[in-house]
Amino acid sequence: MRTLNLGILAHVDAGKTSLTERLLFNAGVIDKLGSVDTGDTQTDSLELERQRGITIRAAVVSFRIGDRIVNLIDTPGHPDFIAEVERVLGLLDAAVVVVSAVEGVQAETRVLVRALRRLGVPFVFFVNKVDRLGARY
Repeated sequence: MRTLNLGILAHVDAGKTSLTERLLFNAGVIDKLGSVDTGDTQTDSLELERQRGITIRAAVVSFRIGDRIVNLIDTPGHPDFIAEVERVLGLLDAAVVVVSAVEGVQAETRVLVRALRRLGVPFVFFVNKVDRLGARY
């Protein structure tokens, strides 16, 4: 059985955990979507994460798609927790870099992309929050 380690990376508040939640729901891993605002997502398990609505510790949820095991890794976006993200980067087979259409590319986004390129990790951009007021395409 093959394994894919897929990281979800972005600056703070771009929507990493919400995207992770949606991917888990669409893959049939969870029956109900959780919300960062209500503190009931699959990957934010620390009490402080739930209270503050931010990811502090990288979290992994594993599931199967066909003959492949996918390890979906939700990472912190706040610069204070960049060391947690750096520990994950070397494990990734690929990454999704989430960019908010409202805030745009942030300094943290550039740091993450440089690191992914340096490590040779393939990645795609996912533009999130396109339905929000002030979104720029």
